[in-house]
Amino acid sequence: AHMPREEKLLEVEHLSLSGKFEDVTFSVKSGEILGLTGFVGAGKTELARVLFGIDAPSSGVIRLHGKKVEHYSISKAIAQGVALIPEDRRKDGLVTSRTILENLTLPMLSHYCNRLGVIRKRKEASETDDYIHKLNIVTTSRNKRVRYLSGGNQQKVILARWLNTEADILLMDNPTQGIDVGAKAEIYKLILALAREGKTILVNTLEIPELQKVADRCVVFYHGHVQSVFEHREISEQNVMLSATNAINVEGANRQ
Repeated sequence: AHMPREEKLLEVEHLSLSGKFEDVTFSVKSGEILGLTGFVGAGKTELARVLFGIDAPSSGVIRLHGKKVEHYSISKAIAQGVALIPEDRRKDGLVTSRTILENLTLPMLSHYCNRLGVIRKRKEASETDDYIHKLNIVTTSRNKRVRYLSGGNQQKVILARWLNTEADILLMDNPTQGIDVGAKAEIYKLILALAREGKTILVNTLEIPELQKVADRCVVFYHGHVQSVFEHREISEQNVMLSATNAINVEGANRQ
């Protein structure tokens, strides 16, 4: 069932991480796609790490499903339905020496075990095949080792893994970096489909045309601060670049 769009799944208030970003406030509703952009070092990747519980904020509040989260951690983030799809797929995301099936089911092994703790192989196999089909992962078999897949297909395996956890807040760090145009288009189609299902998606990317395709709103960072927030119709190369380089402030007045 699609939840009402009014429900705020994620809210951050005056969130800061010393030396990385400060006083960041925004909220995201169910089914909304929020773009995060700005130059490298502007604070958006560091924000994603805090939202996934990797780094503890120095101040501010994170609310999930309307409740303030104390002593936030990765395990709390996952328990609350938050998933991070990392930028460095090989380092953070995939065990490339393992098969597609193993990579998909690793975080959810308990989901595939019966009461005696025995893994239900048939369920693992059929669900893996469903994802291979749904995400159009190009492979000869679910037992192919991930290192032999293209970059785009590796990225789809990571997406499938997190979709398999039934997370409802997806943090995507440069989701289409280093993958070909065809796979990019597929991943954006998928992001839109997930939002229609009611998932909340934060996409951190420097690629403004991609934000124009999918983002309902876009938050632009500059030196650790939220510089501007643009609605979908306002997202353009010009607006985002002027904001990301601090040529205009939030009111749009020229500072030069």
